[in-house]
Amino acid sequence: MGTIDRYLYRIADDIDREGIAAVEADVASVVRRARDVQIAGVALDVLADRAEPAIARARAFGIVATRLYLHDRAGTPHGSLAAAGF
Repeated sequence: MGTIDRYLYRIADDIDREGIAAVEADVASVVRRARDVQIAGVALDVLADRAEPAIARARAFGIVATRLYLHDRAGTPHGSLAAAGF
């Protein structure tokens, strides 16, 4: 498991145990990174919007995290997210 895998897995685990409000700083970092690599869509919009229901944001995190993971694996040999400090 690579650095980004562990990072996203930790956030997902924290969301499951403590709720998305407990990891807002991490979620904001994921949203920024997703936008930086031009991942777009409803899931990212929902994840970024704190006014959305927590369950919707948690589900959106799963979608965005998967897209980031796939983008990272298709990127540089060391992974673009890992190189960005994730």
